[in-house]
Amino acid sequence: MLNNTMITLRVKLLAYRNAPEELYQQGTEKFTQLLERQYVEFVDQQPDVLFFLSGGSERAAADMLEPNRFYTLIAFHEGNSYAAATEVKAYYNQHGARSVLLDYDSRGTRFFVKNLYQSLKGIKRLRGQRLGLIGDVSDWLIASKIEAPLLQERLGIELRKIPWSQLPSYQEQRPAEDFLRAFQTEYSSNLEATAKVYALFKACIDREQLDAITVECFSLVTEHAVTACLPLGKFNADGVPAGCEGDIVSIVGMMLAKEVTGVIPWMANTVKIFGDMGLFAHCTISPGLLTDYTISTHFETGKGTAIQGYFREEEVTVLRLNNTLDKAFIAPGKVLRRPKYDSACRTQLEVKLPPSAVQALRENPLGNHHLILPHDHTEVLSLACQVLGMELQ
Repeated sequence: MLNNTMITLRVKLLAYRNAPEELYQQGTEKFTQLLERQYVEFVDQQPDVLFFLSGGSERAAADMLEPNRFYTLIAFHEGNSYAAATEVKAYYNQHGARSVLLDYDSRGTRFFVKNLYQSLKGIKRLRGQRLGLIGDVSDWLIASKIEAPLLQERLGIELRKIPWSQLPSYQEQRPAEDFLRAFQTEYSSNLEATAKVYALFKACIDREQLDAITVECFSLVTEHAVTACLPLGKFNADGVPAGCEGDIVSIVGMMLAKEVTGVIPWMANTVKIFGDMGLFAHCTISPGLLTDYTISTHFETGKGTAIQGYFREEEVTVLRLNNTLDKAFIAPGKVLRRPKYDSACRTQLEVKLPPSAVQALRENPLGNHHLILPHDHTEVLSLACQVLGMELQ
């Protein structure tokens, strides 16, 4: 389950051999002007940040190097600090280490350090989380399955596969009252059946102590004419990442986004990329991301219940990982229209994208489903992916 222990940014102060204690005290004071002291831990081993206080610190920095870690090097112009950091940056590059060199006095460094802390905190909070796959990955998602060992190795997430046969029938559940209250203005017999589906998933989450779920949901609608769309939307609104179609890539991206930004994104189909924009649509959006919505039916089948609404914000971030967790697509976007085409899933969004993003989506997409976050989170998400060793598209 979720790790709620205090997470700190690990910082190594570097100076010449036998440097006076006063120099380190000055370094401590300087660094805590970048990030509040309560979030910083000054360490001798396994640092996230190397803070160069003087020249003559190069060998000590070289001894810090470990494979598969991301290092932030910070230096200033006094005392040959930047000269030492430049030598170390070259050494790290030669040895294939991922690192970035920052000027302490640059206006953007404080912002970077805060994003670094937020990224590392989110990544560390993922470790030990449990993801439930109810059913299996839908047959058509041929690029969206992550094997459990890779997920555990790269992100520390445990994948628990829960066959439908291990769950009781949704029809045996009592309709969840909190679900009915959330959508009471749209109360109907269909909603009562959907409230039973919500109760089934909630019981599974509690029993298995899950932090997130993804559901192979089409069997519900084809066999019972009831859908998971509304329950999944409510889980997302309540802070539990929940995806559909058993899409593991998307739910992992949702989990990462939640821990790094505090926002659970909307998982949407890529309906069309045209001109300088993309059209995205799906039936499972959180009502918390909408200004207004109605309860409609599931698009592909015309059965069950789904959310049709108007996306709240004007700026978005579009995110997608790949199934080997070594690439990420991240792009800012501007909302152009909130259409209601009859030919796509219920909630829809037309987004203006940068030319490079349009080209990537056309020529080298990482899959169909993309994640839409309100506001621009590109910098912190890009940094998180960089820390994880993902190539950014």
